[in-house]
Amino acid sequence: MCTGPHIAYGRMRRWLGIVYVGTLVSACSVVLAFDLAPTIFSASSQPTASLALALTAAILFFSLCSLPFDIVGFNIERLYGRTTSSLSAFLAKQVAAAFRHGVILLAMALIAASVSSVFGLVGLLISSVFLSCCLLAGQLTLAKFYGGFSCERAPDDVARTALEKPRSLPLVLAQADERCFSGGIVGLPFFESIVIPKQWLVQFSPPQLSAELARRNLIVASGGRFRGVLLALVFTNIGVLFAALLTTGHFTLPLNSVAGLVTMSAAFTLWSFVGLLLLPVFSHYGVYEADRLALESGVDKELLFQVIAKIDADLEDEQERTVAVDTIFHPVPTIAYRIHALEPKQQINQGMAAWQAARYTIFLSVIGLGLLGRAVHCNAGKPELWAMLPAD
Repeated sequence: MCTGPHIAYGRMRRWLGIVYVGTLVSACSVVLAFDLAPTIFSASSQPTASLALALTAAILFFSLCSLPFDIVGFNIERLYGRTTSSLSAFLAKQVAAAFRHGVILLAMALIAASVSSVFGLVGLLISSVFLSCCLLAGQLTLAKFYGGFSCERAPDDVARTALEKPRSLPLVLAQADERCFSGGIVGLPFFESIVIPKQWLVQFSPPQLSAELARRNLIVASGGRFRGVLLALVFTNIGVLFAALLTTGHFTLPLNSVAGLVTMSAAFTLWSFVGLLLLPVFSHYGVYEADRLALESGVDKELLFQVIAKIDADLEDEQERTVAVDTIFHPVPTIAYRIHALEPKQQINQGMAAWQAARYTIFLSVIGLGLLGRAVHCNAGKPELWAMLPAD
């Protein structure tokens, strides 16, 4: 273990994510390949009470299987000096967050069972779209529910001083202890707010904070954030329909049975895994577009690079990655790739810029009973990030 700190923090977290996600994907693949759900759980339609009881047992099993990976994540944080928490404090926080996450999973499962039994797959799809919009509108509330942190609206004088523009999106300050928490943009399109860690008011100089907030305001104004949300919504709800059709069609299981919901969860988890591989490239274009817009608005290039470096030091702290690794595993590119993308000869397709699409999709995956929201490399053992994944 003494050689650990000589390995980039981001690389160590990536290895954890590969093993964590790989284990869940492999388990879901086995469940589907061998049709194990009806062997373990009831395949008959059940009343809500008994369905909830059996699902609670299944969710508890998932949480217990996830805990060792979360503990490894905590040990990585301690190894790199990024937390001062004790193991007992971490476990208390993690168990509480896992309980809250389980409550949300259970609620989504019961909604899927109830709606599909009455209104069929069309009703399930409509409810999925509605729930997606509810989660997007309440993203910050859910993040606080999981992570146990508090927020406050930034005073108008603070927001205006930082932005030097009175007509900007509302600014929310989050008091989160997690170092990788970098806030983001929350809310439905046209009703957005910007969230930042409250400590940025101290860690960033006013010009640096202004540059970062300008990036986020501009990516909203340009439509880049809307495209990210739209892509996440479409991908998620196609996945819900796919998982439901596979469960009821190929496996002939009702969705108001435990076996049916477990099968749907396994199928959607595989769908989420496909998203992990395909969607980061669109998020990359969103990052590049936000950087470009900031420069075009008058932000000094060196100032922008300072901000990029400061945030990256908290998120990944990994200077070099191959193009393949960066594209597949990291929705936020390295500093070097971002600087290269700003060179005059580089052409970025604005229509491909879908800011945070990959990470909005992970956040929304709970609707399809996806299991990867806690397992991706940035989230393992970090409940503050389960509903608000790190943003550039």
